[in-house]
Amino acid sequence: MPTFQQETQYFEFRGVDSFYIAPVTQDDKDGYVTGTPVYFQPVQEIGKTTDSASEAHYYDNKALIVVNSESADTIAITMTPPMLDQLAQITGKSFDETTGMYVDGERQNQYFAIMYRTKGTDGKYRYVSRLKGTFNIPEETVSTENDGTDTTNTQVTFTGVYTAYEFNKGKKVNGAWVKGSAKGIVVDERYGLVDFSTFFNAVQTPDSIQASGAETFSVTNTLSHVADSNGATSVNSGDSFLGALTAETGYTMSEVTVTMGGDDVTATAYTAANGVVYIANVTGDIVITATATETEQQNDG
Repeated sequence: MPTFQQETQYFEFRGVDSFYIAPVTQDDKDGYVTGTPVYFQPVQEIGKTTDSASEAHYYDNKALIVVNSESADTIAITMTPPMLDQLAQITGKSFDETTGMYVDGERQNQYFAIMYRTKGTDGKYRYVSRLKGTFNIPEETVSTENDGTDTTNTQVTFTGVYTAYEFNKGKKVNGAWVKGSAKGIVVDERYGLVDFSTFFNAVQTPDSIQASGAETFSVTNTLSHVADSNGATSVNSGDSFLGALTAETGYTMSEVTVTMGGDDVTATAYTAANGVVYIANVTGDIVITATATETEQQNDG
């Protein structure tokens, strides 16, 4: 399995291509689902801005707490003018396939995912997947022909927001991945860790990117009246695993066993006080067996 090695490389951006879009068909606590990405239009430029702010709160005449905030992403995409059916798709307008007519009527809101890649002066790429957002209705300017070479193109703005769904690799805390929402991912081929040949076949998420040749191990939950916060069914070798076991209402945790590669690791992996299962370095298949028993009801009579 390839491993991350820090190697400083100097380059500047000089190129962008492979602009794909896909409709987001589900985004809730139960899952994140999209349609198949389709190539949209050739792009000339893609620029992203995100407003952020930090504000200090004062107590006892001292700045003791800093509150940070982050806005939605504003992504400006300059492209060749889209076909009318494409324009209707991203703006939520209507298109008549029998006449080729775009109807500028009432808009229907639709979320999309977008994908593209950026090229460096070293000839290598960064691959980008933005998971959820909407397109604005682009402005359009058309000028008369003259004896020059001036032309106009189209610029659309994609407003990217966080997913409602929480991915297993949502946020890294103290070296371990915990669940969290995401606005997108960026994967750089300069690290040489990922095979990008199928990157645009599906919308890539924090949980779908796998290292090339990575050995994976299964995660099996055998639970009775118990829920595990981590729903993953596999984990890469060398990655950490973090989950929390919770007994159903009216039940009390009675027995928990955690094995890895057939060895009992309950003593080091499970904390009974908070129900957390944590394995810093996964080296085998994980099996979590947990049982909760019904809490006895006291009779006040």
